[in-house]
This record gives sequence, structure tokens and C-alpha cells, in this order.
Amino acid sequence: MGGFFVRVQFIAIILFNCFCAQLKSQSVLPKSYNIVWETPSKDALGSMPLSGRKGAGANVWVQDSSVWIYLSHNGAYDEQGRLLKLGCLRITPRGITLGGSGFKQTLDIATGTIQISQGDFNMSLWFAGETLIYEALAKQPVIMKVAYGSWREKQKDSLRLDMGRITNVSADSIKSLKNTLLFYHRNEDFSVDIIKKGSSQGIPADAVYDATTKRIFGGVLCFDNAVGMPSTEEVQWQNWKGKAWLYTNTKSKKHVVTVHLGGSLFADTKQWERQASSLLSETNRKKAKEHELKYWKEFWNRSHVFINADKSLDDTAFAIGRNYQLFRYMLACNREGELPLLFNGGIFTVDNIPGGITGNNNDALPIYQKGESTPDFRRWMYCSFMSQNQRWLGWPAIANGDIDLLSPSLSFYRNRSKTAAARARTNNAGGVVYPEPLDIWGLCSSGVAPRPDGLTNLPHLKYHFSMMIEHAWMALQAHSQLGIPIKGDLDWLEGVVFFYDSFYRKQYRSRTGQELNDSGKLVIYPACGLEFAGGATNPIEVVSGLTRITDALLTLDEVNAADKKELLRVRASLPPLPEGVRNGTQSLLPAATWEKEYNLSEPIEMYAYWPYRMVGVTKPATLSLARNTWLTISDNRAKFCKQDYSWMANVVNMAALGWPDSAQKRATYKLSNMIAPQARFPAFFGPGHDWLPDHNWGGSGIVGVQEMLMAADPYGDGKIYLLPAWPKEWDVDFKLCAPQQTIVEATVRNGKIVSLNVSPKSREKDVIVDAGFR
Repeated sequence: MGGFFVRVQFIAIILFNCFCAQLKSQSVLPKSYNIVWETPSKDALGSMPLSGRKGAGANVWVQDSSVWIYLSHNGAYDEQGRLLKLGCLRITPRGITLGGSGFKQTLDIATGTIQISQGDFNMSLWFAGETLIYEALAKQPVIMKVAYGSWREKQKDSLRLDMGRITNVSADSIKSLKNTLLFYHRNEDFSVDIIKKGSSQGIPADAVYDATTKRIFGGVLCFDNAVGMPSTEEVQWQNWKGKAWLYTNTKSKKHVVTVHLGGSLFADTKQWERQASSLLSETNRKKAKEHELKYWKEFWNRSHVFINADKSLDDTAFAIGRNYQLFRYMLACNREGELPLLFNGGIFTVDNIPGGITGNNNDALPIYQKGESTPDFRRWMYCSFMSQNQRWLGWPAIANGDIDLLSPSLSFYRNRSKTAAARARTNNAGGVVYPEPLDIWGLCSSGVAPRPDGLTNLPHLKYHFSMMIEHAWMALQAHSQLGIPIKGDLDWLEGVVFFYDSFYRKQYRSRTGQELNDSGKLVIYPACGLEFAGGATNPIEVVSGLTRITDALLTLDEVNAADKKELLRVRASLPPLPEGVRNGTQSLLPAATWEKEYNLSEPIEMYAYWPYRMVGVTKPATLSLARNTWLTISDNRAKFCKQDYSWMANVVNMAALGWPDSAQKRATYKLSNMIAPQARFPAFFGPGHDWLPDHNWGGSGIVGVQEMLMAADPYGDGKIYLLPAWPKEWDVDFKLCAPQQTIVEATVRNGKIVSLNVSPKSREKDVIVDAGFR
């Protein structure tokens, strides 16, 4: 089924792209969105991201007259389930002072290329799939020195990372030849018993998803004209110590270096070498470049949001529009990728440089800016795929039409559904259950005190399962909006509903002797209301989510009659949204009741607005209730939960309330990155609660702008509300994907839509331009 579903999904991508191509206009990125630096960088915090495909990418910067490159791949998970970098390249043209007068470094996001020039010496860096290409051209012959450095060459190296000290980082293997350097890490060489790990959490061997034991990651470095074998030396580079392999290339006007990066199960290092060496050929590089340009053109034509595009950098709206596209470019490294990018840095992490981060940080979380660190550093590494954060890697892709960027988030749940079903059985329930903190194997992450029943001992997370509901809703929305096939996901989507039904019937029966309350409704207790409410009954995000995904599943032809009968039974027993009177006003509540409050940063009531759209602009009759709910949040919570940095989604919530002024202010803080930028590249947000570049910061910001422009319920009345919270003073051109495989393209000037193109034409009647929300 897995291979079949991948093929069907690939066909869906092709059909969707053909549909996009039917629209008359092409998305042409403004040249002003390119990033141009005319001075070198101080350190790795001054790096530019270079996006490849299938999880490959690099950080690139110029420092001390050298081009520095941190190599990355999103499949580089070691035997302990940690995403690691692949090493560092340092390229130095002898006799040329990079960074002097006339220096320029340019990122052209339309083509995925970094150009570096110093007088008549020019360099170009780009990816052909997973292979990094470095090309240099000089007017006069120059000697090029190329060094590969590793901080993991020695076995049992030690890294200081958040949530404690991580030790025993296994060695990478490095083999050098005259024109080739192979560096790799084979997890199977280092013993970690994944079956035992699963068994300790109540998961039998046949239900363990082993994503690491057969995984190999690393790369092959090839040169066109290296002289002899490399020399080696101990180095102190950036903020780490390690070993470097140094090659010297012959004097030439042209230099080419290729580096194939890999990270997957059963990877073939000989295939890496063939890929890298083949691209030393100028003919092959030319063909590869043409191929990549087609990929980029197709990617950018799926959608766009250009705000005040004719303005300059001192205009905050222009900066928001530019950073929207820059962050989407960063996400593009995972086109056709296997695994979701991590919320806390993705693949573009850099050293934790002492004194480098001075703001945009949650002061309650230490940064450990003392002593040596490496680019592997990221906060919350032991928490792995924290689901409430990881959702922001999936949601932006839907309105943007990025099926290939969404796919890893959904396949992550699909591929680990057998583990989730076993965990449900261990807890005497049916269906599937995914705890909030998941690791690469789909087990409860080691950093959050996993229990023998596969859940966590941490009280604010023990019964926090609601993100599996949200990811199910994400899959269902993607089916409506992008036409992604849903059949291969039905088992775990339905399993989410059936777990809650079976688990909480038994919980209630153990206390009262009956499965439902006197009103015939399910009592969801004990539960967690996100990370906020402990000992909660009927948390609002759980009730909202179960209601929406159950209703959506009932509309699908792919769901068989027997399952629909069960879903109808469950639907009839779901409790209503928790409501009550706060400050004398009828409001939605976090839950029907709760016993303890933990994380006050959670605006839990807002989940009924978005993503579940049970109240808000897509249900105009509910706006008064929705707005009153926001306004009556107590002051002691409001000072925490009404903030905007990191994963917090209040710009999305303001859009759902139809408040353009508030949405504008929050979008400005969220995406302009003008308040307290911590890195040179403007879309390296954060670190916030997490780490830099903070991907849930950028992801939530993108969704906020999308929702300010367009709101539509994928399983509602079919209406598409345009500009529900868009400020009149921001001009915008946008092209976004709406439910029922609809594409909406519009030009807005002075608050008025002056051009509107809806495809298919039959959907024009469903577009509502001015709903009077203001």
C-alpha cells in the first residue's frame, strides 16, 4: 500500500501542477526579493541558506577571505534519533581577498542560486537535487584550497545541547582519495536496540518502525583538478574543534567542486560518488541546471503573496512579503523529502556562538552560551518531533499548493500508525494514539519521561493527544484543497476518532459504571487541554477537532459503510463546545472543567476559530461569541497567551476574528523581523521558545498572512471569504489554493480588489469579497 500511495500522490502532484499551469499568469518573483550583501559575515550567524531538494541544503557565508559551507541533509538521523549536520567546507581562493571593496554575495531565490563576486573573480553555488555544485571563474588563473572539516571524526565526541549534556556521539567515517573524499555515518555500526526501546514502552517488535538502524548519511566530495592526496590537521573553526582534510587544486581560471549529500535507509555511497563525479562534466552540469530551473519555476508558479512589492526595505509590508517568500524558499529544501523538517532549526542550524543571540529569546530557557558548541546544537533535541510545533511545517503548504512539502508531515503519521495502534492496545483502547512528544520511530520521546504504556509521565503532556487530531484535520483539508488521495490514510484518520471513543468510554465506566453521561455524551476525562489545562474535561481543541474530522470523514466516498456507521455512532456522542460566562459575557472556555493550569502561553480557546473554524469569520453568526471569548481571557493568562513570537499563532487568530488592525500589527512583528533580528538572513527567525532558525515561527507567520487574505472552511458551505482581515493600506498580489481544488488569484490596491481570477470558474459564485467584518 505504501508504494502504491506514493505513486498515486505523485500523480496528484502532476495533475495539480497542470491545473496551476492553466491559469494565465505566471508567478514572477520581484527581483527586490533577492538578498544582496556587500560585506562579509562575522560568523555562521551571518550565513545564507542554500536549498536543494529531497532534504539537502547548506549554510553559505564569506568570512576571513574564505567561503564557508555547512552541509546538511534532513535524512541525517543518527542511531539515537538525532538530526546532525554533515560537516563543513572551507574554500579559499589563493591571492584573492574575499570581502574587500567590490565584494557581493547574492541569493537569487527564483533560481536557488548563490552568487559571490570579488572583482573579476566569480563563484556560483547551487544544488542539482541533492548535489551541491560550486563553480568558480576567474580572469586570471588562481589556486583553490578546499578543506572539509568535521567535529565528529573522533569517536565519543561530546556535544553540549539543550535539555542536558548529550554524550557518546558516534564517529563519522572519512575516506580520502586523490580527487574524492567520502564521509559517512552508518548507524548499524553503533549498537542501539530499537526493539528493546519499543518494548520498554509497550510496543511489540512487529509494531516498531525502525527508521534508523539501516540509515546511512554523509556525502562525497569531488574535485575537477585536485593535486595529490589531502593533508590533515587539527582545526579550531567557528565555535568548535575538529579535524580537516585539505586539498589544493591546480592553478586554473575555472574550478568545480561537487558534493553529493545523502541521508536515507539503505543508502548506497557508491551511488553518491557516481552522482558527484558525473557533475564534474560541464555538459552534465548544464543539463542539471536546466532541470533545476524547471523545478524552481514550477515551484514558484504554484502560488505567491507579494505585498507592497514596489516599495523598498524600509517598508514593513514589503519586508513581510519578502520574508514570506524567503521562508518558503527555505522550506523548499524538503521538496520530495522523506521526513518533516524539524521545528527547531530545520537543516539550517549553526553554532551556538557565545554572545551571538541577545534577543527574540524566551529568557526562561537557557542558551548555554559558554564554551564550545557545534552546528548540531538545537534546543529541545531530545523532544524530537514535538507535534504542536511540528504542525507549522505542514499547514503553510496547503494554501501554497506545496504538496511535496506537506507530504512528509502526513507520511510521518501514516508510516508510524502501526506503532500508534499498538500503543492504543497497550492502553486498552482501539484505534491509534500518538503522544505529543514523538521521536523518529514514533515512540514517546526519551526527553519527556516515557512510561511503560507508551505515554509520558510529565503531567502537562500525559493526556495531550490533540495534535494527532490536528494532523488528521490537516490531511483532510489537504484532500479537499489539493486533491491529495486520502484512501491510504483512512486507517489512522479513523483510528484517531475510535481511540478517543474507546479510551474515554472505558475511563468513564471505570469511575461510574457507565460509558456515557446521563445526556448520552462522551466524557473526555482525564485529559490535557493542550499544555495549559491538566485534569481537563472535554478540552475545547479536542471537542472541536473530533467534531470536524468525524463530520469530514462522513462526507468521503472512500470511507466504507461499516466505518460510517461507527463514525455516526461516535458523532452522536460527542460533547458540545465548552461555553460559560466570563466577565458577564458568554464565552468559549478552555474546557468544561480543569484541575490545574500549566503553560499559560496557550490560547487554547482559539482552536475553535482555527484550524477548526467552528466559530469566526467563516461562520459570521458566531463572530460575537468568538470576539467576546478573546476579550474575556483573564489578565494573568493574556500577558502570556496573547504574545506572538515563536510557535504562537495569534496573527492567525486575529485573522479568524476579522480584525485587520490587530492582524497587521501581529503580522508585522511575526514576519518583518525588524524588531530584534538575531541573524543576518532576514528569514532566520527566532530563537523564541525553540531554536534558530525557528521554523514554527516562520510557519505560523505564513499561515497568518494566508488567513488575512483568504478564509474558507474545507468541509463547510463552500464560501471563500477574501480579505477578511487585510489592512487597506497594504497593496497585495496573491495566488492561493482554496478548498474544492480551487485557485484564487487577485490584485488588491487601496483595499479594493481590482483583478480577480478564480479557477474553476464555477467557484466564482462562492467568493465573498466584503463580508463587513471590520
